[in-house]
Parts: sequence; structure tokens; C-alpha cells
Amino acid sequence: MQLFTEEWLEAVVEALKKNEDFQKKAEGFDSNFHFRVLKDRKAKLKKDIAFGMWLPTAEPSWFGTKPDDEVDIILEGKAGTYESVFSGKKNVVAALTMGALKLKKGSLAKLTGNLGAVGKFIEVAGSVA
Repeated sequence: MQLFTEEWLEAVVEALKKNEDFQKKAEGFDSNFHFRVLKDRKAKLKKDIAFGMWLPTAEPSWFGTKPDDEVDIILEGKAGTYESVFSGKKNVVAALTMGALKLKKGSLAKLTGNLGAVGKFIEVAGSVA
């Protein structure tokens, strides 16, 4: 399945809803999480993509952009960076620290305070890819 498609997002949402470990670790996260995936020739993504979901339930979810004031957390980066994170080749904290992924809105403390949920989210999303 190709990353960053509507089909992929639907599969990720279903996998997150069914994953008891993610649901347990993400309890209390309670945020609209918006991902902006920027076009990247190396990753063969020809246009910017955006998607998001409410965590921990993964619903509602959406494919496309939402206004900044309608979401709590915005994470932005090139498609290749997201691919590296979802495949486990790059650590999300390192990607944030090095600026490969940018927290455009939201609290870094909330992300780092929920690393168990973030790590499980990455594992589940990566397993769908």
C-alpha cells in the first residue's frame, strides 16, 4: 500500500482503533493531530499531502488540509522524512530536534510527555505501509 494516500490513512485509522496497546498508551492525549507531508522528489511524492485525526480514538479523521485554528498539533516535514520515521530508520525525537520534522503548532512537551503513544503510533502506521 502506498504511503500518504486516502486508502493508507483509512487503514492506519482502523489499525489504531484496533490496537489495544496504542489505545492504552494514548489515553489522555486528547488532541487533533494534523500531519503535513511535503512533496519530495526522492520519496516520489509530487504534491503536498495533509491528513489528520483525533487521538487517541483516531476518529474523526480527515484527508486534506484543515485550518490551523481547527487543530491542536501540526507536524510538518518532507515525505522522505516521514517514510524514514515510519520505517524505523529515523527516530522521531531526533527528526524533531534536527528540524527534519517541524512542530508548526502545539506543545513539544505534550509530544515528549506521550512518547509511548507517539512510538506506538509510528509502529502501527509503519506496519500499514
